[in-house]
This record gives sequence, structure tokens and C-alpha cells, in this order.
Amino acid sequence: MHPNVRHALLYTSVNLSATIVDTAIFLTLTHIFGLPIVQSVIAYSTATIVNFWLTRNFVFRHDMSHKTEHRLFLEFVAVAVLGLAITAFVIWLTVHEMHLLPIEGKVISILVCFVSLYWVRSRVVFSKNARAATADQDFNEATGRQI
Repeated sequence: MHPNVRHALLYTSVNLSATIVDTAIFLTLTHIFGLPIVQSVIAYSTATIVNFWLTRNFVFRHDMSHKTEHRLFLEFVAVAVLGLAITAFVIWLTVHEMHLLPIEGKVISILVCFVSLYWVRSRVVFSKNARAATADQDFNEATGRQI
């Protein structure tokens, strides 16, 4: 399997898993306690932690020694907050301005977030260690190995 296809499948699987965790916790807590806004915050927060762990261990496994785990987690959470803002904006736009059904707006927001958050996470949060990548490239060029 091509590495880019494998990477895309892993990223999709991890995000689908986090979405399932979010939805299951939200529905369970809302059924037991009501208070959907409070339960959605708890569910989203839990899913963000699960998503971070899965993403860190299965999707972006390259050398991250230039960042501490604490920094990675805080950056990941900041991107998750960005995802909430994007979701709110897309749902507002699609439901209130374009007059689509809420489920249609939610699906569109999931797709927009999926792509935009991948871009931010791959280039900012889980960016490769530039010094290590340069050293590897220099080593490969010096030894005649292909990258």
C-alpha cells in the first residue's frame, strides 16, 4: 500500500474512532443526566484526549523530540478549539444562511474540519523535526542512499 494512502486511512480511522467516542459519551450522558450542552463539552473533551493519543501513536509517529508531550498536547487542544470554531461557523452558514437541514450542515462541517484540521496538525502540531530531517537527508546524500 502506498504510504500516503496508508497515512490517510490511519488518519481517517483515528478521527472516526474519536467521533464514535464523542457521540457515544454524549448520547449516554445526555440520556442519563440531560444537560446536552454540558454533556457535549465533556464528550468533546474526552474525544479530544482519545484523538490525541491515537493520532500521536498511530498517525504521526515520526521523531517529535523537538517538542515535549505537554507542548504537543496543548497544540492539539488549540487545534481542537479551532475545530469547534470552524464547526460552529459552517453550521451557522449552512443552516441559517443557506437554509440546509442541520444534519446536512453537520456533515459539511465534519468534512471541512477533517481536511482543515489535518492540514494544521500535519504542518504545525506534528511537524517533523526539521533538524533531524536535514541530518537524515545529509546522511543519505553522503552515503548515496535514496530517500
